[in-house]
Amino acid sequence: MSAPSFARPTGLRAGGAGRPATRRPALLRRPRRRSWWIDAVGLGTWASLLFVVVLWERAGGLQDLLGGTGAALTSAGRLTGLVASDLLLLQVLGMARIPMVERAVGQDRLAKWHRLIGFTSFNLMMAHIVLITLGYAAVAGTGTLAQFWSLVTTAPGMLLATAGTAALVAVVVTSVRAARRRMRYESWHLLHLYAYLGAGLALPHQLWTGGDFLSSPAATVFWWGLWGAAAASILVFRVGAPLWLSARHRLTVSHVRAEAPGVVAVHITGRRLDKMRASAGQFFVWRFRTGHGWSRAHPLSLSGAPTDAGLRVTIGTNGDDGARLAALAPGTRVLVEGPYGRLTAEQRVRPRFAVIAAGVGIAPLLALLEESAVLRTDDAAPILLHRARSEEDAVHRHDIRHLAETAGLQVLDLVGPRSRTGTSWLPEQYGHVAGPLALTQMIPDLPRRDVYVCGPAAWADAVVLDLRAAGVAPEAIHLEHFTW
Repeated sequence: MSAPSFARPTGLRAGGAGRPATRRPALLRRPRRRSWWIDAVGLGTWASLLFVVVLWERAGGLQDLLGGTGAALTSAGRLTGLVASDLLLLQVLGMARIPMVERAVGQDRLAKWHRLIGFTSFNLMMAHIVLITLGYAAVAGTGTLAQFWSLVTTAPGMLLATAGTAALVAVVVTSVRAARRRMRYESWHLLHLYAYLGAGLALPHQLWTGGDFLSSPAATVFWWGLWGAAAASILVFRVGAPLWLSARHRLTVSHVRAEAPGVVAVHITGRRLDKMRASAGQFFVWRFRTGHGWSRAHPLSLSGAPTDAGLRVTIGTNGDDGARLAALAPGTRVLVEGPYGRLTAEQRVRPRFAVIAAGVGIAPLLALLEESAVLRTDDAAPILLHRARSEEDAVHRHDIRHLAETAGLQVLDLVGPRSRTGTSWLPEQYGHVAGPLALTQMIPDLPRRDVYVCGPAAWADAVVLDLRAAGVAPEAIHLEHFTW
């Protein structure tokens, strides 16, 4: 049996006659990336955990743990409460979207840390409640339920803590994947914000009365400082910075253009955009101030290289808020938060690159391709593998064709229903070809290229697995799921 073959990527070399003669808008200044922040974040996390364990031990925690039943349960409850409190505050800091942390760590890694720390802190908090109640009941010789009721109704701050715990329970329950799949994104996002309320209400009772929190001036400064830093970060980076950014640049919708069935491109202009720091491949959180539900947050990638002439995002309109977004009128004011994400050219480790996109996943990768066409820093033309169910569903065909004609972009369209046997990320006519073999045939110099991947999560993960099987180094594969 002969080896399968794919159509070679097509495209003209840079410098074709189609190059526009008008002035090209200037790219926006890129945000500075401090790579050492990722080490600082990890070191700070472990240092804080070590500090709270030391506080517990110096307050007799280990000695009590080896004592009688009541003392041991209470000591274990103190330890789980300390670690849970520390992790909860660190999680709030992680949710604050501190720019230096965002750019250094990246969305995928932050999302994994957020989920791990969130469930760990919640489980430890539940253990803290159970162990403390059992320990106090054993020491006092009372029933467990009676002791729990006494703690809730008589201990300072416990009513607030109970309300905060209820808010955190609601957040955790709705964060389970099975529950999230049954909820609208907007509803889930609104409920998720109750994590801030839960943290704000659950911790003060320990800061007011907990012996481990008040055992020394260092402990008091640490806990109140961490609580204050978390609260200040939320106010500054989740409230103040977006409002300042939106007021400074006064973003408005310029026009909306249909790109494919159920997909529109929204063009946005504003003032002093040359002062806005953003890179191709990043995303903002957008709120379009028109109609009912304007406060809903939409995390959307830039689908064009950000320039001083304007920004562009590409939106699927088949969702819950699609009709309103498709009908956006010119002049609609826009509130914006960001930029976020690390799917940028700064992450490259090779002199060449290729992009593999499906559906509206072409958006951030098209921005990267346009930026590359302006900067011309590659020693070979980029390659685009563009997956679409049909020709009509292909997004930004005009822009891709323009890049092929003027910047030498090599394009291979993978059009057709998905393969149900064999390689699932390929169309059915190529599904019998092993994924790694297909990649090396379509991109002959694959080991010499960085590869950016964006599309539906399961599809993108399948592509990444085949890229690794084809020998592409992990540091040369760039993927973000944009988990919110």
